[in-house]
Amino acid sequence: MRLRVGIIGAGPSGLAQLRAFEAARKLGAEIPDITCFEKQAEWGGQWNYSWRTGLDESGEPVHGSMYRLVSSGGSNIVVE
Repeated sequence: MRLRVGIIGAGPSGLAQLRAFEAARKLGAEIPDITCFEKQAEWGGQWNYSWRTGLDESGEPVHGSMYRLVSSGGSNIVVE
């Protein structure tokens, strides 16, 4: 039986885990079947800057992002 993995959330941690699995796959490792569950329409979680707060079209809370611009010197990621 093939191993199956569920990643909850496509925010910074979930995306980092997906990237780690992809890097391992490219190096020849056998990786499990992966499903990523994300309740928002866009991936990125707290990296998604939005002026919206309150509830989305499904009645789910819309988070408030902390920063309009996030720059990480460690991995060359800039999210605007």
